[in-house]
Amino acid sequence: MAQKFDSPKTESELRLIQDTMFNISAASYEYRRSPSFKGLLEIISSDSVILTAIHNIKSNKGSQTPGSDKETMKEDILQRDFNLVLGRVKEAFSNYRPRPLRRVSINKPGKTEKRQLGIPSVIDRIIQECVRLVLDPILEPQFFQHSYGFRPMRDAHMALARVTDVVHKTGHHWIIEGDISKFFERVNHSILLRKLWGMGIHDRRVLMIIKTMLQAGVIGETGTNDLGAPQGGIISPLLANVYLNSFDQWVTREWENKKTQKVYRNRKKTVALRESSNLKPAYLIRYADDWVLITNSKRNAEKWKYRICKFLKGNLKLELSEEKTKITNIKRKTIRFLGFEYKVTKGRSRTGYITRTKPDRDRIATKVKEIHRDIKHLRAASSMEFLIHDINLVNNKIRGLINYYQAATWINISLSIFKERLKYASYKSLLKFGGKWTRANQVNNLISIHESYTEHIAAIEYKGLKVGVTSIGFSKWNKAMLKKPSETPYTPEGRQIYSNRTAKKPLKARADDTLSEHLSMLIATGINGRLYTFEYYLNRAYAFNRDKGKCRICRKEVHRYDLHFHHINKMLPSDLVNKVGNLATMHMKCHSMIHSKLDYSEFGTKIWKSILSFREKLN
Repeated sequence: MAQKFDSPKTESELRLIQDTMFNISAASYEYRRSPSFKGLLEIISSDSVILTAIHNIKSNKGSQTPGSDKETMKEDILQRDFNLVLGRVKEAFSNYRPRPLRRVSINKPGKTEKRQLGIPSVIDRIIQECVRLVLDPILEPQFFQHSYGFRPMRDAHMALARVTDVVHKTGHHWIIEGDISKFFERVNHSILLRKLWGMGIHDRRVLMIIKTMLQAGVIGETGTNDLGAPQGGIISPLLANVYLNSFDQWVTREWENKKTQKVYRNRKKTVALRESSNLKPAYLIRYADDWVLITNSKRNAEKWKYRICKFLKGNLKLELSEEKTKITNIKRKTIRFLGFEYKVTKGRSRTGYITRTKPDRDRIATKVKEIHRDIKHLRAASSMEFLIHDINLVNNKIRGLINYYQAATWINISLSIFKERLKYASYKSLLKFGGKWTRANQVNNLISIHESYTEHIAAIEYKGLKVGVTSIGFSKWNKAMLKKPSETPYTPEGRQIYSNRTAKKPLKARADDTLSEHLSMLIATGINGRLYTFEYYLNRAYAFNRDKGKCRICRKEVHRYDLHFHHINKMLPSDLVNKVGNLATMHMKCHSMIHSKLDYSEFGTKIWKSILSFREKLN
């Protein structure tokens, strides 16, 4: 029976719908039935989904990248009138015609060739994110357990952990390093749409919107695109997983999930039967279009390579790259997977071999070269304030590199090669600002990292604080953990597992229901202008959550009929004035006391101090 839902009026209702969709889809998949979801467009185009989509996009690093129409998220969405923005998005849904993509070329890590991205317009990005928000919980439970790329609460480290787990448990050392030639450029639209239908997307209007997205042309190149899914689109990674899901399921049906004539309660019997048969072992681990397959012999690896090549060509109209698809015995040579070099060497373990992983030498050299360039640019800082800001950016890049490669067993050895070069470059750049060699545990930045090291790093002193450029050598191996299948954003249990693993608190839903009357009042009274932009209407909900629904003056609960939001410093530039940090939840009366010049000390010391504190920040 087809599932239909009422349109969500709040973000809380949206999350409940997502959870319900996930559970229905998961139950259908478990019983080997295809789910059926209709009436999706009404959900996708609802106000709460549009607001959530815009919030998600504005938080992304590339949100300010302009599309072909040169519009940006900040200037053309966040700083515009609330109703105008909602109206534009809804109108786009009613007769969807995406703008042409803007072509951008970026470097591939560790390679000379370029990756071609197609950047959609801002409105098209919002449309894509709205579609993704509703389709993801339907598709997610149907995906292959060991597909890790572009899926929520999954990462490259989990894929690496899975490779290690299979190699150690099975003792298999023959690996196919798979490379699908020009995958994103060769996605067949008809095949993709059929797969979406087969996975339960039964709203033809949504399928037509997706088809139109895929057909968007590229400025200066083509008017329409009959083949491929543009890299750079928000929804492309999800669609890529849909496209390759049949490949995943086919491989696993042939070995890991192979059916037996008799159903056994004890899985060990099933495994024993499988391993005593003539079947060819195959353990697939995929991350987007990068994948490896682990098997027990060179002969079986060659057979699997032939079969996969035939399946991809016959079922998905894709081709393996003969040059880049390799068969490797990891006892003798390394494989390269997700930026890591992976090998096994003799050591103490059940199989007699232990894992040795390193950062990919070409990728790491490219990244270090970028960091070295940024360190040299520190000497061009026009003031100490700008210098400290630039040091923080450099440190973020260094720590980001370390955090990604901390899953490599040889991370410290691999990164220490570059340590002295970067340290000396840092010292030379900071010398003109009074930079000195300082023990890492004596600087005042990155304290949680630096407190464990007495090694000297280059640092400056400003207003009594020592700020240093961190060392790429401050790195330690951190064992990658296997993915828990029950960890998902669409169940309470899954969210709790994620929260425990990452030590991150679950995000609260926007208080849309409480704030809807406040919004109606503001719109009815015609309040608009520089302070009351789309970003204001969006961020006041997150400010309300941060303040736990209590007034920042009297600390008492604020009700919807008495709700105001105070701009702490209304003289800030338009791109900063409506940030969550500049908004404060208040009672109407408490808010008026800030803008009054009267003495309110009669209300008590705490309230009076709060009023005075907010008054000081008005100018």
